[in-house]
Amino acid sequence: MDDRVKSSEELLEEVARLRDKIAELEARGQNRQSESELKSARERFEHLLASSPAIIYTTLASGTYACTYVSENIRTIMGFSPDEMTRDAKCWPDQLHPDDVERVLSELGPLIEHGGGTVEYRFRHRKGHYVWIQDSFKVVYDETSAATGGWPSNATRPIELIGAWADITERKEAEQAALRANAQLQETKRSLSRLIESSPDAIISTDKAGRIVLFNEGAETLLGYRADEVVGQSVSRIYGGEAGANEVLREMRKRGGTVSGFDSVLWAKDGTSIPVLISASMLFGDDGEQIGTVGFATDLRDRKRSQEELQNAYDELEKRVEERTTELNEARGRLQYLLTVTPGIMYTNQATDGYRCSFVSRNIDPIMGFSEWEMLEDPEFWLKRVHPEDTERVFQEMGPLVEQGGGSIEYRFRHRDGNYVWIQDTFKVVADSAGKPLEIVGSWADITHRKQVEQALGERMALMNDLQNLVAASPAVIYTTKASGNFACTFVSENLKSTMGYAPWEMREDPKFWLKRLHPDDLGRVFDELGKLIEQGGGAIEYRFRHRRGHYIWIQDTFTATKDKDGHPMELIGSWADISDRKKIEAELKRLAGEVEVRNRFIRDTFGRYLTDEVVTTLLDSPSGMQMGGEKRKVTMLMADLRGFTSLSESLDPKWVVNMLNRYLSSMVTIIKKYGGTIDEFIGDAVFVIFGAPTWHDDDAQRAAACAVEMQLAMKTVNEHNRIDGLPDIEMGIGLHTGQVIVGNIGSAERLKYGVVGSHVNLTSRIQSLTVGGQILASESTRREVGTMLKIAKQMEVRAKGFEQSITICEVVGIGGPHKLMLYQSSEPLVDLAEPLEFTYQVLESDMQSDDVFGGRFTKLASKRAEAHLAKPVSALCNLKIRIRNGDSGSATGTLYAKVVATGSRNEVTVHFTSMPREEEAVLRALRGEPKECEAAPHPAPSQSNGGTGGIQLGAA
Repeated sequence: MDDRVKSSEELLEEVARLRDKIAELEARGQNRQSESELKSARERFEHLLASSPAIIYTTLASGTYACTYVSENIRTIMGFSPDEMTRDAKCWPDQLHPDDVERVLSELGPLIEHGGGTVEYRFRHRKGHYVWIQDSFKVVYDETSAATGGWPSNATRPIELIGAWADITERKEAEQAALRANAQLQETKRSLSRLIESSPDAIISTDKAGRIVLFNEGAETLLGYRADEVVGQSVSRIYGGEAGANEVLREMRKRGGTVSGFDSVLWAKDGTSIPVLISASMLFGDDGEQIGTVGFATDLRDRKRSQEELQNAYDELEKRVEERTTELNEARGRLQYLLTVTPGIMYTNQATDGYRCSFVSRNIDPIMGFSEWEMLEDPEFWLKRVHPEDTERVFQEMGPLVEQGGGSIEYRFRHRDGNYVWIQDTFKVVADSAGKPLEIVGSWADITHRKQVEQALGERMALMNDLQNLVAASPAVIYTTKASGNFACTFVSENLKSTMGYAPWEMREDPKFWLKRLHPDDLGRVFDELGKLIEQGGGAIEYRFRHRRGHYIWIQDTFTATKDKDGHPMELIGSWADISDRKKIEAELKRLAGEVEVRNRFIRDTFGRYLTDEVVTTLLDSPSGMQMGGEKRKVTMLMADLRGFTSLSESLDPKWVVNMLNRYLSSMVTIIKKYGGTIDEFIGDAVFVIFGAPTWHDDDAQRAAACAVEMQLAMKTVNEHNRIDGLPDIEMGIGLHTGQVIVGNIGSAERLKYGVVGSHVNLTSRIQSLTVGGQILASESTRREVGTMLKIAKQMEVRAKGFEQSITICEVVGIGGPHKLMLYQSSEPLVDLAEPLEFTYQVLESDMQSDDVFGGRFTKLASKRAEAHLAKPVSALCNLKIRIRNGDSGSATGTLYAKVVATGSRNEVTVHFTSMPREEEAVLRALRGEPKECEAAPHPAPSQSNGGTGGIQLGAA
């Protein structure tokens, strides 16, 4: 389903949800909150209908499907008025294309039974032509039908369809064009075949072994052979030997598989040599392997006379091309330099459909903080970063500017660091031959400083206007005082009485009037600030002043100091403004800010145990952090899993299982955080980690590989602590893979999870499942990303379940560069057994066990490996379930699990033990001639309830 259909389905979901919410609010009753919610829901409903590119409708769910409502945009899309559609019950079926009526009506019934769907058909426009429509709808049911007996008791009756029409005429025309193109391709193939047979040039094709498989008439004419004389023969026959054929083949390989205009010599049937000009290419199969060659040979005997003239002309042309190339490279270099250093960002956009970016200059990084690829790959990059308050205005202005061929527009655009930058966007429109807007070519200029200056200038002009009208109309108290001493008042406006409760004469006649009424706690601060402000010519100061009724109110005292001709302060001219309400709000905001900080600290402390620091920060700092959605991102994924931990957990007391698991995970999480990995999920004893999301870095793959190596090295310390507690050793396998996935918040509105989805996630799991304990396997894509610093032991081709093509994986043993980490290399030798140890085995595939049982025998043993002979051959990396035969009775004892790590001739294999009970481990230890292992400490033994026997777990099959 394409993106447009997805948008229609999401739109229908929201329209239906808003209709239900409006009905619920209307039925709930009248109160201030419900009225506000109802108004908001209706405004959202009307906005959806007005802004939707699709036609929204409702119809009856049966009969003629008479239309009961249709959105206003049907006028512009289909030419009909909503009244015409709703007044005529048969308006919809009457406008269907005659060839589509029967099919559409037959498809509607099943779709209605399933609750909705999508159907495509042609609908007649009011002007007479037909438009292809994609009709997506959902069914509204009568919830009361079962109760009234009008419908079966276990069902509800469909009463209404709510849907959306989308115009898909262009897509349908593209599909028809594709069919015509395919027919043309077939005709081209037939023409090519005729061309080969009729070509005057010799066309010769060989297979992989160099034998001739095609010899056309031109070749027969040139060399004198009939096709049946040379087909199946070595091509060296017509080259006069292997040396001539190898020379052409060597040239093809040197030039990447194709050689053009190569001078050579072919030998005719009569033994004469013929100078030819050869153009040849290697042929490759779908798997990328060479399957043969094809070549064209042109007789040069008639061309030798003009060869010198052609060579001279070619040399002259080559010289001109070289000169033009040099000029072009210089111009290109100059252009790249200008695009890098220019203060304006150059770009090109599509002229429609969201103005998707098709080019942007490199200086977007130093100016806006974004990389080129971020803007090019995200079709909504520009839309998502325009300031919300500017979006509507920008779109209103863009349309007329595009129509008139270009212009300039100013708006705010979000920088990568989160703040908004004022942009002056100047562009011109490139039109196609029909005059239709095709592309926008423009530049961004940062005008933030200019806007700040304009804003400051506007504020100052407003202040001047206010001051001019202040005395006559200002609610503030206007005054003049002396500039020193007691600051005795010389004038005060009449509104002193309404603001402070005092008569103006009281303030004028008492020289200490102002000093007496200052709040004692503010007195020292006010005098310290007042002297500095008077020196600089004025300013504003805030303090508390006693009202006539006895309480204190907050005053903002703004004044200007006039000076005499010697520059000494002479008089203060100012105003008092009551800011008590503002101070209360500031105090409340300060209190709320403290509460928010406490809340955020609690969230970080609490959820930081479950989510990475980056994800928690995104949730707290980003307004859209909790929204569902995602983006395509290249990441490196790491999956680690303990081998055989499931069977081990069944043989130990639960508290020791949890203790062992927590110790292991604590150690691994510390390493993962050290290398900047994002823990996506704990799956039992498995850990899935992402490198590259939510934050992408150039060295994601390198850090993932280094993290994997250090995790394996840390298992030595984990097992040392296990032995202290009397617990068995455990081993871990790790898979690494790099690929494109979808990352983001996944889930529902009630529960979200930041994670990744995509086939590459499954492939990472498959690679991990191929490992044995202590092993790291990486895909070819990860190996390429890390580069030469990755140390590998071997490479192999494997087939992963669910993937058609085989993949290349390599075993990682270390990483160089700044990390310098290497895995421990075990050198334990295999011990030859005096007598082969008989066993039976079954093959396990994807957790499914085959019923077939076969016999085998061990010939060499080590603690974790063995060489064996099997009755039936098996493939490398498959898993085996093994039962050792009792030497006396021949009966089977406990069960071992192993993975085949190598295969040889005569069904000889090397296996790596992945799970082994204690009894079997003791048997194998004795066969190797080693002393019996000391008993483990008693506390981790299996609980009495499960009756387990314990076990040494070496890995998981």
